Amino acid sequence: MSRKIEFIKMKTWSSCFKRIHYLVLLYLFSAFLPTISKAQAKQVIVWNGELANIGSGWSNPSNTCTIMSQTVEAYSAPTAVEFRFKGDGKNGWLGCGWDWTAFQVGSYGTDVSAMKNFSFWLKVKGTTADLSFNLLCNGAPALDQPQHHTEKVIVSRYCSNWKDGNWHQIIVPLADLIQPAGFDAKHVAEMQFFNTGAGDGSFFVDDLAFDDGKSL
Repeated sequence: MSRKIEFIKMKTWSSCFKRIHYLVLLYLFSAFLPTISKAQAKQVIVWNGELANIGSGWSNPSNTCTIMSQTVEAYSAPTAVEFRFKGDGKNGWLGCGWDWTAFQVGSYGTDVSAMKNFSFWLKVKGTTADLSFNLLCNGAPALDQPQHHTEKVIVSRYCSNWKDGNWHQIIVPLADLIQPAGFDAKHVAEMQFFNTGAGDGSFFVDDLAFDDGKSL
């Protein structure tokens, strides 16, 4: 009889041990699953003013508009790009570009052929019209050719309250930035943005990035 009881106890302990072992494995798997999923996502930050800090800009008209990196306003401190503009929008368009290859010509830029989204953080000060933007690819023998420009999109399509003076992340599917024939998606190098009418203010942009559409 005692041997039978002892056998039952051993069987019970063995069953409990197996259940505990199973629960531990289940816990470890569930704990590491988000990390595994996150590791599969891909993001390329092309400019944030800190680790990715190479960049040069242009603005139009140059006598009333400027673009530069500065440290007064930033989403990820200490640096962001400011496009400062002033004009009636009738005697010259108000626009600029920020090139994260510093206007190097040729096979320079970011390969976005496998990416799904372009994103950046935006803050607005002053009086503005709508903000439109597009992307440019690199090319030789000269930059800024017609085939280098994607179509423009309007920021208000992706963020309705972008003018409220706070920082907002703008996420735009690359499919919306339609690429013309001859566009080189393996060497994207510049963001151009425009105040589409009269204005006297600033657009601050930070953390320009591409991602593959998976959860980060």
